[in-house]
Amino acid sequence: MRRAARRPDRIVTIAPLPDAGPEPMQRLIVVPAHQSGSVQHFYHFLFGYLLPFIEHCHALRGTHRFLLRDCGPMNGLLRELDGFAINIVAANLVLNSLVGLNSAVGNLPKIILPGFDSPATYARPRFLQIRRIVQDLYGPRIAAAAARHPLAASERFVLVIDRAPPHPFYNTAASENRSAGAARRSVPNMAEIHAAIAARHDAALIRLEDCSLFEQIHLFSRAWRVVGQHGAGLAHMLWAPSGGGLVEILPNPGRRPVQAVPNGTYFRNLCNALGLAWHVVPQADAHGRVAPEEILAAIA
Repeated sequence: MRRAARRPDRIVTIAPLPDAGPEPMQRLIVVPAHQSGSVQHFYHFLFGYLLPFIEHCHALRGTHRFLLRDCGPMNGLLRELDGFAINIVAANLVLNSLVGLNSAVGNLPKIILPGFDSPATYARPRFLQIRRIVQDLYGPRIAAAAARHPLAASERFVLVIDRAPPHPFYNTAASENRSAGAARRSVPNMAEIHAAIAARHDAALIRLEDCSLFEQIHLFSRAWRVVGQHGAGLAHMLWAPSGGGLVEILPNPGRRPVQAVPNGTYFRNLCNALGLAWHVVPQADAHGRVAPEEILAAIA
């Protein structure tokens, strides 16, 4: 059983509560302006809401209570942001606040956050600024994850990402986009790939869903190479060190040019913006086996 503090899939929906004490905090509605998709899904949540929120609102932590929209299973990650006073409210209340339709929120001040969940919005200076802010705020918590992942201390650490089955939420009417995780794409022999890598390098096979947000950041910040199938978790290449690189397993039945594969350039462009190495290994279909020797060649 996962520990409660490490469950990003736990859904937490609470109404805004009055502030206690003689000097209540100013409430601020935080409106996502993500580029596409749904902030209930990790890539759009991380790049379209969570990191823009930290970037723009960290200086207001002591004076403001932040009203953020319900992001389904992603709410658990919001709960990890100690230092921020956060209440999670229904998505429609956040949207209604823009046009003043709801008297409870219509007159509250609000901030609209420009997301960067599209390759067209990637900007190296902004990425580096966000990395600095997160390190300043949560450096000790990120460093503390080292005790749980000793292999990550290696200078040639290879992080192998396995996709987990989707949270049941994504099969319900509450999900803005149905399905997620291994139901969308998977590599059935990822354990075999990990074993082949581990015979040559210090390598860990990880499901990100089993890790806290700060463990995820630590693992990617230590990875010399990341091996993973195309998916939202690869957005964490944002934290990768100089000299790091990504081996992306990309479903591509016709072996078309990467730019012709839907969303195929997302993580190539992210690596390019950060000056990281990137290599693609094509996959015959979204759930097809991948030859370990192809991965080993890409790592080399």
